[in-house]
Amino acid sequence: MKNYTLQRFVKLSLYFFGMYALLTAAWFGISGRFGEDATGAINEILVNSAIFSLLFTIALLVWYRRTEIRIPVKSISSKALDQKLEEIGYERIPGKEKGAVQVYKPRPPKAPALAGRLFVQKSANFYHLQGPVSKLKSLGF
Repeated sequence: MKNYTLQRFVKLSLYFFGMYALLTAAWFGISGRFGEDATGAINEILVNSAIFSLLFTIALLVWYRRTEIRIPVKSISSKALDQKLEEIGYERIPGKEKGAVQVYKPRPPKAPALAGRLFVQKSANFYHLQGPVSKLKSLGF
């Protein structure tokens, strides 16, 4: 839960960098651009991949920005909260309880996979939900 946004940023950046570089290298191989200047083509692929992955990752993190809301324990039961989270497309991961924190993963098509996980922690008076702003607003609290 701590540093989750940073972890997502690193994972997404590496994924998009690798995929863009791989696809661009395949295209350069098909079109014959490696025959002219191989080192220049490799440098171009790496620079373009770095720029694309940075821009695309930042766009996704802004689009699915995260927030925390607090729901009073008196207003909803634990089972009703689980039901509401299932309605918006999140399912509980059974073995992923970190102390008092319950982890929920998105289940497409209701919740996009790139939105990231949702964390629920119960304190004495509140449920603390951390997740994407758009999905937490749709809960209606």
